[in-house]
Amino acid sequence: MSNAEKIINEIDIFLEKSMLKTSTITGEEFISFIEEKWEEADDEKHDIYQAYIISSRMINEYIREKDFENMMRWLEISDRHSAAHKNASYIRNYYAGECCLECGNEEKALEYFNLCYAENQEYIFSRAPFCYEFFNKHLDHPRNLPDQNESDDDYFELSIELKHWQTFFQKEDPEFYYELLDEEDDYMDEPTPAQENGLHYLQENQEVVLEKILAELLKQYPGLQKNYNYSEEDKTDFMPDLKDIQGFAHLLSPTYFYVTSVVKDHYPYIGLGFSCSWDSEHGLGIMIHKDRIIEIGSAATAFDSWAAEKDLNSINS
Repeated sequence: MSNAEKIINEIDIFLEKSMLKTSTITGEEFISFIEEKWEEADDEKHDIYQAYIISSRMINEYIREKDFENMMRWLEISDRHSAAHKNASYIRNYYAGECCLECGNEEKALEYFNLCYAENQEYIFSRAPFCYEFFNKHLDHPRNLPDQNESDDDYFELSIELKHWQTFFQKEDPEFYYELLDEEDDYMDEPTPAQENGLHYLQENQEVVLEKILAELLKQYPGLQKNYNYSEEDKTDFMPDLKDIQGFAHLLSPTYFYVTSVVKDHYPYIGLGFSCSWDSEHGLGIMIHKDRIIEIGSAATAFDSWAAEKDLNSINS
């Protein structure tokens, strides 16, 4: 009977623990654990998709360590996985070249890029600039490349300064990024007057808003614990019992905010997205209106204008 699924699940849990804000797992411990467990798993691991993700993570770990030999070993491991062969060979060769270049081996990178180029001359020029700029210098007839500093599609991230949130979530800077949504939930460049009101309200009342969000989450937290049903061993890391809202500081990290075009009394509904320790895949989303909590759910709730419209209609009816 295969042991692969069980061991890959163990590695997956370890990966999630390593990404927690409270994690003390070192890079050396991370690599050692996965290397050991990988060897324990039988060959059926090459048909488990999560194992393919794990191999990619190990490639990146060895790139970070500038360990070319082990990086190449994991590239070969990754290439043995059934999922790898869903990609054309020129894609696999490009990826190998990019990894080699990041790891500092230009000669090997050029070898892979040439293989990619021989099969598809356009693909490499659609990928990372540092790769195609390097490769272009080695062509007999280099192309005229676009200036990376000039683009008709310049994108500027919008941000709001929330120093209280920065302190609470132990964030390096006070800037939190947001998107403006129009009535069709498409992105906008400029806020409407109502959206400006909402951003100003959030900034001026950031402490109260955060406390109300976390207080409501704390009320719902026991139910969430029951739904996720972590084992006693894993519960301590992913979803520990909490006595007060301060405990969320180690479990949550704000990701993105969404200022909708659904408006009540001149203020918009705003969705707040978070990564959370108990659900790395789906995250946490909260829809608010000023300091009132409308809905708590997965990260998708943060940009769910329907939840805002439902609340607005219930008030108006």
